[in-house]
Amino acid sequence: MKNVLILSGSPRMNCNSDLLCNEFMRGAQETGHEVEKIRHNC
Repeated sequence: MKNVLILSGSPRMNCNSDLLCNEFMRGAQETGHEVEKIRHNC
């Protein structure tokens, strides 16, 4: 198991970049990794 940190800096919530981060997070969690996502509003 790995610890994964996702940093999202997109100015719009639920835009393509944010959705891609969510899918990456879901896939990592499904394979047993510990995931934290930090979203920064620019």
